[in-house]
Amino acid sequence: MNTKQITIIGLGQMGTKLAELLVAKGYTVSVWNRTRAKGDSIAGVKVFEDVEEVVRQSPLIVICVLDYAAVDRVLDHISDKSILGGKTLINFTTADPQEAETLETTLAHINAGYINGAIQVGPDQMGLPETTIIVSGNQDHFQRSWDALAVFGGNIKYLGNRAALASAMDLATLTWLYGSYTGLIHGIVLAQKTGLPLDAFSEILGEITPGFTEFFKHQIGVVEKGDFRVSQSPLSISIAATQRIHHAFRKAGAQEDFVKAISDLLQKAESLGLADQEVAALVKVVG
Repeated sequence: MNTKQITIIGLGQMGTKLAELLVAKGYTVSVWNRTRAKGDSIAGVKVFEDVEEVVRQSPLIVICVLDYAAVDRVLDHISDKSILGGKTLINFTTADPQEAETLETTLAHINAGYINGAIQVGPDQMGLPETTIIVSGNQDHFQRSWDALAVFGGNIKYLGNRAALASAMDLATLTWLYGSYTGLIHGIVLAQKTGLPLDAFSEILGEITPGFTEFFKHQIGVVEKGDFRVSQSPLSISIAATQRIHHAFRKAGAQEDFVKAISDLLQKAESLGLADQEVAALVKVVG
């Protein structure tokens, strides 16, 4: 099998970057996009106007489109699904775990291997030694895909045979990311409302972040072990702290829904008798 031949379906910013990286590494790259002009603008690729024909070109198919509805539309264009038999399909389209499982089952019925992938950086951060690529799915097909995946990033994280695992990891880390980013924006607003220089906020935030990362990892370990005895931070401290944050936003005249939701969540934990447990006991409220 010549794994130096790869098909890319979907030429948005990320799909285009993937194609460019592969061409630079000497791969024969066949591409398809709804609008041919995007393919014509990429040096060194072979552009096809027919999905079925572009799929025939390579043993390894990479899909990077908007959503799973778009993936389904791509597959609907393939009248002879048997041409996917024996091929490996890597899908970098964001999905929920159930969507990934459905596609995995569909492809298994036609003897096609499915690797579900998650990319959590922008196109400009692709192809670097530190770029993390999260994948899951059939292990044999993962091994066949390794060289190509390594072109996309130097830190390949394989989570196991179930395709849904990469989607679960993607959504779990994005939940953390967007929650943290929303907190950042609220922190900026509070700094502005109280006259705190943003450069000072930025500097301190950068200095304390590594320590908090270790704290978060400890909290995950607490949940994994199921031992919620106080080990680093009792939930009671955070109950009081989040109430102070909520009151500060109210006094500053800032939008308070986000911080109120956090305060309310911790007060609910208190009402359930969790105040004297490690702060990770919040998982009992959310779960």
